[in-house]
Amino acid sequence: MSAKFIFGSSAGYLGVTIADNAARLLLLPWMTRILTPADYGVMLLIGNGAALINLLFGFGLAQALPTLFSNAETDSSRRAISTTIILSIGGILSALYLATALLSREISVFFLHTPSYSGVIALGALSAFLNAWSLCLVFIVRLVEKHKLYPMVQVPALILQVGLLGWFIASSSLTIKSQYIATALAGLFTTATYVVTLRHWLTGGFQVNKLAEAACIGAQMLPWQIAVLLATSSAAFFLTRAGHVNDSGLFLVASGAAGLLVLVSSNFEGVWTPFVLRRKDEPDIAKTQIRIFSLYSATLLMAAATLCVFAHELFIVLAGPAFRSGYLFVPGLAIAYCLFCFVTGFSQGLQARQRTVHYAWIGAIASAAFLAVALSLTPSLGAWGIVAAMIASFLVMLVLLQLASARFMPVSYPWSRHGLMWAVAAGIVACVFPLEIGWASAAVKLLALTGVAALPFLFGAIRTSDLHVAKSLLLPTR
Repeated sequence: MSAKFIFGSSAGYLGVTIADNAARLLLLPWMTRILTPADYGVMLLIGNGAALINLLFGFGLAQALPTLFSNAETDSSRRAISTTIILSIGGILSALYLATALLSREISVFFLHTPSYSGVIALGALSAFLNAWSLCLVFIVRLVEKHKLYPMVQVPALILQVGLLGWFIASSSLTIKSQYIATALAGLFTTATYVVTLRHWLTGGFQVNKLAEAACIGAQMLPWQIAVLLATSSAAFFLTRAGHVNDSGLFLVASGAAGLLVLVSSNFEGVWTPFVLRRKDEPDIAKTQIRIFSLYSATLLMAAATLCVFAHELFIVLAGPAFRSGYLFVPGLAIAYCLFCFVTGFSQGLQARQRTVHYAWIGAIASAAFLAVALSLTPSLGAWGIVAAMIASFLVMLVLLQLASARFMPVSYPWSRHGLMWAVAAGIVACVFPLEIGWASAAVKLLALTGVAALPFLFGAIRTSDLHVAKSLLLPTR
């Protein structure tokens, strides 16, 4: 039952993710022909800046929601927690993004050496605020397990955004500014809808002591948030300052492709983590965690292998000529992001037992690993240095977080067996990745993927009973 609930509930989130990225892929040929690599570099800078603000000042408090919410004993206490944290996040983010908009000219001059992008940065700040607050509201959707609400809100917002972008393209008026206008309007829709729909959880009492608890957890997790920020959203700062502006544009497109793995995984993690936290004291939870881990690992392996094997073809079809060499970054980024998926998906022990202080020293070590590799390799290797730094940082996170989490919520995950399975799959992918475009090459790649698909069965990650569960999810029950 648990597997069906988890993966079934994840399907709604996954459907939205697929629709969102399908729309992005459909728009990509026009976007990469109208905009330049330098324009994409500016977009990466805005995205990285927004990630800095969100992770340090918004999502830090939001990270306290699962811990405090799952350990609250009454409904009124849970309402007070969600109200206090969400309103505080809204106030803090609005002030910071307003300051960003007011300082947009100075930001443009410092990073881009020209004031011409100040208007774009101001619009990007508005869009980032609306979308960040909307994402924080989604935390409540997941914690109260109202998973059906998510696609009901996100799909109309996606239609609105894609429709506006399509109109800008058709009218030959697509610019970076028009893109942020579309995302801002979509963000306004989702934020307003979530506020109205979740008003029961946003009209509790504002309690300063709950804010203090959330701030304490946020402070403990700050080094962790910095480590995540550095590894996932600092590429533009390193690359542009080192003079690799075009490289940053290629990296953005490649990261967007490989980042699909994280997007898909986040749909699962958004259902899985609240499930574990709310059932942390049940006697059979460890068995459920191991079973779900094996199914998840096998699914992620197949998704990553498919993306890497056909990365060249994907870029030929969807990316403009100036961006096509970016496919070379996809395998390295896929490795990095898969490590990150395991980091976020299977280490609930610290949150379940309210031992979030351990995130501090783990984050500090992971940040040091990233900076050591990035600062030494990026000036000479460009984007390859960032890829290497990401892998190093995520690997440190995975090892240390597993060691710490196991002390408070012991789970015997089969890391060795699955690590060997992933290593064999990586060898198969490495053999076929350099093949040139062509029908014969496509046939060889499909044969390689067939071999990868067989590995979860050979290594015991998937059983026959799991296929029956998958069938019950895909086919209606009579």
